[in-house]
Amino acid sequence: MRFLRNLLFRLRAILRPGAMERELRDEFAFHVEMETRKLVAQGLTPAAAAREAQARFGGQVGERERARDSWGVNVVKDFAADLRHAFRQFRRKPGFSVLGILTLALGLGATVGLTGVVRSVLIRPLPVSDEGSLRVFWSPFDWRGVEFDYLRERIRAFSSLAAYSSDGTTLRTEAASSVLLMGVTSAELFEVIGARPLMGRTFRSGEDRPGAEPVTVLSYGMWQQELGGDKGIVGKRIVLDGKPTTVIGVMPRGFFFPTPEYRLWRPLNLDPASGQYQGNGWLALLGRVRPGMTDAGVREDIQALARALGERFTYPAAWDKTKGASSQTLRESLVGDTRPALLLLLGAGVLLLLMACANVAALLLARTTDRTHEIALRAALGAGRGRLARQIVTESLAFSLLAGGIGLGLATLGFRVLVASLPLQNGLGAAVSLDWTAFAGALALSVVVGLGVAVAPVRDLLQGRLTGLGNERGVRGMARGTGRVHAVLVGGEAAVAVLLIVGAMLFIRSVGRLLAVDLGFEPHGVVAVDVAAYGSDLSPADRSRLYREMTARAAGIPGVASVGLINRLPIRDGGWQGPVSVEGKPDLSGAQGPNSLYRPVTPGYFTTMGLAVVKGRGLEETDRAGSPRVGLVSQSFAARAWPGQDPVGQRLRTGMTRDTSALTVIGVVEEAKVTSISGVNPFVLYVASEQADPPEGEILVLRTAATLDQVVGPVRRLVHEIEPRAAIGRVTTMDQAVSGAMAEPLRLRFFLSLFGVLALALGVVGVYSVVSYSVARRQTEFGVRMALGATPGQVLQQVVGKGLLPVAAGTGLGIVAAVALARVAARFLFGVTATDPLSIGLAGGALLLSGTLAALLPAWRAARVSPTESLRAE
Repeated sequence: MRFLRNLLFRLRAILRPGAMERELRDEFAFHVEMETRKLVAQGLTPAAAAREAQARFGGQVGERERARDSWGVNVVKDFAADLRHAFRQFRRKPGFSVLGILTLALGLGATVGLTGVVRSVLIRPLPVSDEGSLRVFWSPFDWRGVEFDYLRERIRAFSSLAAYSSDGTTLRTEAASSVLLMGVTSAELFEVIGARPLMGRTFRSGEDRPGAEPVTVLSYGMWQQELGGDKGIVGKRIVLDGKPTTVIGVMPRGFFFPTPEYRLWRPLNLDPASGQYQGNGWLALLGRVRPGMTDAGVREDIQALARALGERFTYPAAWDKTKGASSQTLRESLVGDTRPALLLLLGAGVLLLLMACANVAALLLARTTDRTHEIALRAALGAGRGRLARQIVTESLAFSLLAGGIGLGLATLGFRVLVASLPLQNGLGAAVSLDWTAFAGALALSVVVGLGVAVAPVRDLLQGRLTGLGNERGVRGMARGTGRVHAVLVGGEAAVAVLLIVGAMLFIRSVGRLLAVDLGFEPHGVVAVDVAAYGSDLSPADRSRLYREMTARAAGIPGVASVGLINRLPIRDGGWQGPVSVEGKPDLSGAQGPNSLYRPVTPGYFTTMGLAVVKGRGLEETDRAGSPRVGLVSQSFAARAWPGQDPVGQRLRTGMTRDTSALTVIGVVEEAKVTSISGVNPFVLYVASEQADPPEGEILVLRTAATLDQVVGPVRRLVHEIEPRAAIGRVTTMDQAVSGAMAEPLRLRFFLSLFGVLALALGVVGVYSVVSYSVARRQTEFGVRMALGATPGQVLQQVVGKGLLPVAAGTGLGIVAAVALARVAARFLFGVTATDPLSIGLAGGALLLSGTLAALLPAWRAARVSPTESLRAE
């Protein structure tokens, strides 16, 4: 209780100092009054008694000060006074304060934001149980149901095996149909990953087999957004693809698998009698390693499974699953190529933060050293060494905390913008959050920088070298030490700046090469609309009617020049591929047949996309069901299948449709980028959509001068009019699709260019501050030199040369580091080597030129020093 009373007393002294002062004054007045009454009772007059009472108590100022000391709050009051003094100092030098605080705040904000993303994506546990024991098999999304069932009976190193894939589905309501991304899984998936539902249950054994009732498990987001958070949703039916489906469970908030984009999960239909079970692969396999099993044991089992596959199945050379057998962790499978890009950006952000810290350290050190005369004067007036040292430390601490607070605000306000700009894929941006531990670490670093800068003047104070007005030796010695530290800091800044600018130049040149790639088609002015016609209640005839009428009516939309249909959009989409057998070519038939993308298109597709038919003819309206089957091949396909021959009239077969009869090649389409911009073009087989099985989804492409919004509305209305059960999915332009394919290099270019510009600016500020500090310290020296015959040009040359020495050294060190770290950036570049001499030369030249310009202004001031005024001052 005594401790609590003392604490409350001290809090009152801090929070209500006015009331405490009044009580103290009243207490002293009470004692004087009592003494006065006592003296009056002894016979003195009231006036004499009052004078005598005041004399007996002595000077009340000292007594009151001792009374205040007894309150035990002087340390807090002194700290508050030091803070007020610190902010007055900031206001006296607003340019210095704003520059230093914003420099550190930007470095902190960028690093905190990037660290939050990296921690969320690469470190934070996934919403599964014991993620380290979950392994994804090789050839993801290329397994068949028959292979899954075959392997699950033969695993030894794994306790269980599950299969999953992705599919689209339409949620039908009275208002409209909407397209959702859905996971299709084997019944044991949730048990394998160790995920428990928030409500209801997950799949039971047998619900992925023929005859099972249709059921689904919802994500938390779908339950809340599409279904309004209905607490009685479990057991109710929703209409998916036209089929009433029972909701059996809802997963908890924060759960996702395999990525946050998935809105619900349904069981696979592993029916041995279905063509899908035996047909093309589309599944990924996920196993949980048995407890105690080593990595060597897992690798051995994987190789045994590959051998078993070779004994049971015959594979074409294009995707022989008996070769390259391996497994990877679930996180590796999920993150994929995102990890290196994130680590590269985080490394650049950390370098920028270190550079900001070095710059702030240089500014604070110069500012503190410039105040040595002020410190000596205050010491001469009676301020104690400890009190002065505490004030210096408080100023540095206030500077760091203020910068940290602004950095926190920048990180918080800009975090979502940062996430949207990063090369994250598969909806991973929705799963990231700001990392407060990273902010605490970065703030601690800024505090360490501030306190570290205060060490030198505090040490000199405590050792008594700055406590006299005439103590010029201590001041000059400190200045020399500060100059050396400044040079080291600026050299380090220059090295980091060169490293970041080299990275920016490499990506600028790399993206320039990517943008110059000939796509083979004309993306500008093309709008792509995904049309979903899912559901067992939609027959092939219904789908054919929808696509035929939709194409015809879309051609009449104002501003539309041409219209086409395709099953996969170039650049954006992959998939739909398989082996092709070339008649008359035994080496290109059967298991040796080349792998080709399969693209059913309408006659207007080539015109709409700007693809030229370089040989033969294109598709015509007469190429429909019942007429001879025809197709076109890409130039690379023709060169591989019929080198030195005319491909027109040649025949080939594909197993991508129910009709396996041969089709005749009627033309060759110019080579175009289909799946990526930088990769090797795969072979492409274009067939007449009327002669192919109508898919559950098509992509309508329209060449138009109208805007996206002007086109999408009419398309949405006509699709609803033709077939209300169909739905519109993604809507994009081909320009956006191309930009999306270059998302990673474009975003890396943006961030590294931003970091490079900031690094260059910080380098300029660092050089300017160092040279300005040196000129201010040596102003008298320059005046004396000029009085003895030195010319202004000689002084300017000397100042600029000395100021550029650390910059030149740091630039050389940065170039060496850039060459040494070339492998880090090499995988992200296209058409440019990581040691590109032009990029390195431009980066080094930019920094040296900027450093020279930064040194010229203070050097020009030094050259204009008046010798007369300098000698008079001396």
